[in-house]
Amino acid sequence: MKFIFSLVLLASVAYISYAVSVTWGNRNSSDALLMRQRVVRTPLKNNYWSVNVEFPNPGQANQRTISAVIVYDHFNNKSGAQPSLWSGGPGWRFATVNLKSVMSGGINSTVEMYGR
Repeated sequence: MKFIFSLVLLASVAYISYAVSVTWGNRNSSDALLMRQRVVRTPLKNNYWSVNVEFPNPGQANQRTISAVIVYDHFNNKSGAQPSLWSGGPGWRFATVNLKSVMSGGINSTVEMYGR
C-alpha cells in the first residue's frame, strides 16, 4: 500500500512540474472573480510570442483591490508560456501579466484575477 501511495505521489508531482502555472497572492472564499482571459496563440517558426494581459482594460476603471493573480498553463510538457507579473497585482487595483512562449512554441494559458 505504501508503494502505491508513493508511486501516485511521485506521478502527481511529475505532472504538476511540467506545467508552468503560477499564483501571486492569496485567494479567499469571499473574493470575487474580477477577470478571466484565455490566451491562445499558435506556434511561430523560429520566433516566440510575448503577450501582455492587462486589468482593467484600457478605458475602464476598477474599484476593487486585487487579492490574487493566477495563471493556468494548459500545456503539460513545459512548452507553454512563462508568466511574469510586470506591474501591479495583489494589493493594487491594476495588474499586467506577460506571457512569453518558448522559441517556436505557442501559448495556451488562462489568466484569472480575484479581488475584494
